[in-house]
Amino acid sequence: MSYSEFAYTYNLAPKIRGRVFSIGVRADPSLNTVESFAVILFFRRRDGRRIEVAKIDTAPHDAGRIHIDRYYRELGADIKQFDTGIDDWVDAEAHLKANWQRFARQYCDNHGSKLRADGANS
Repeated sequence: MSYSEFAYTYNLAPKIRGRVFSIGVRADPSLNTVESFAVILFFRRRDGRRIEVAKIDTAPHDAGRIHIDRYYRELGADIKQFDTGIDDWVDAEAHLKANWQRFARQYCDNHGSKLRADGANS
């Protein structure tokens, strides 16, 4: 599965600062047999570009441990969190669904509708 493909996505409500936020889930090789995954909270700019707000995944940082990329944090703050209590993609999705409004507001406050100035979420 390529980086941009999601097994599924859905929009969240209400809009925050006029933006529709979404969650996308991808798993490799599939949701039934997961070797790696990413669950992403994002919004799309008017030009169609996807801006990631937070991502929980098994990317190869720290030996593939599940971690959270907290792109909503202000510049200079540590964005990686490895002690998560999240065991799988289902937990990851539940975590983002439970916290998405706070993450979305914090992203808008810190970065507006742009990519982070440090490029961490590009």
